Amino acid sequence: MQYNARRHGPWLSVAVVGILLVAAGLFMIVRGSEAYADIERELRSEEVMTSGDATIPDVLVTDAATARAQADVIKAHTLGRWGPYSALERDDPRRASFIDGVALRSALNMAVMGFSLAEMAIGTGIIILIAGAATLLFAVPTLHIMAGQVVPGPSD
Repeated sequence: MQYNARRHGPWLSVAVVGILLVAAGLFMIVRGSEAYADIERELRSEEVMTSGDATIPDVLVTDAATARAQADVIKAHTLGRWGPYSALERDDPRRASFIDGVALRSALNMAVMGFSLAEMAIGTGIIILIAGAATLLFAVPTLHIMAGQVVPGPSD
């Protein structure tokens, strides 16, 4: 019993870690991809078009680049024309338009952040998957061979 634990324990435990890393990497890739698709689907369903003066003009907002382009235009249309919100008089009718612009910019910027986080989750998942695969392909066989050479047999 002690021989089997000393002979097979190290490489089997590292194999379990490798399998867990592969599973975690796959999980992160799948969840990141699902989040990315969810954000894209929600943006598409809103049918927001970038304005003609955007850096990416007259296209449907469906990704981080188009969301950022439209958010920048909204910022230019509000801050660029009227200055900061605090500079508007309390009874200025443009305050409501300014707040609408802030809400739209915030929503578009949240989409940009969501895309970035989804991409980061996918990238991290890929790295973890590679680490798990490397563990299974290199560390497990190496430990198996080394344990066979170092651990004395039951009759020794």
